[in-house]
Amino acid sequence: MVFKRLNIEILKSSKGFTLLEMIISIGLFSVIVTTAISVMLQVSNAQLKASNVQTILDNIRFSLELITKEMRTGNSYAVNSACGTGIAFKTSLNEDRAYFLDASTKTVMRATLTPTPADCDGVSGIVQPFTSEDVEIDRLDFQIRGQTSGPDDGQPWVVINLSGKSKGTKYQLDSSLGLQTTITQRIRDLK
Repeated sequence: MVFKRLNIEILKSSKGFTLLEMIISIGLFSVIVTTAISVMLQVSNAQLKASNVQTILDNIRFSLELITKEMRTGNSYAVNSACGTGIAFKTSLNEDRAYFLDASTKTVMRATLTPTPADCDGVSGIVQPFTSEDVEIDRLDFQIRGQTSGPDDGQPWVVINLSGKSKGTKYQLDSSLGLQTTITQRIRDLK
């Protein structure tokens, strides 16, 4: 009898998890892991979105800064429609310069000479892409004001509108941005 009694006490005092406790703990662990993965995916998407915004901002800002720098010190602004709506002018070194939007590639193009329709393909070397392949430029407008020459012209000025979007792999992460600036010719055209 002592043997049976000892065996019963050993069974009663053994510790462990019941099946119900195991199911509850696995369920809680699954919820925590699923939540953590979801948060990590959202943070990753937010980082990609921020990177897309930075790319588009850098490209548009760089493009506008260089265009405005050349135009401020340039003169003889004129609309150039040889390769698409754009602008042509003379730089401070009296070199021809033109900027326009290539509708097929959606990039801003820069020409070192006033382009002709034959130069628009980019093969001649006169016309070069000016924006990154990661960005699609949707709009590039130039509005020229005060074009008359002489001391009473009110100083020529140009309004530039530039907008574009990033080329992301996910539509939800695409970002778009538009900037506008006004340029006034620094050197008076008194001719």
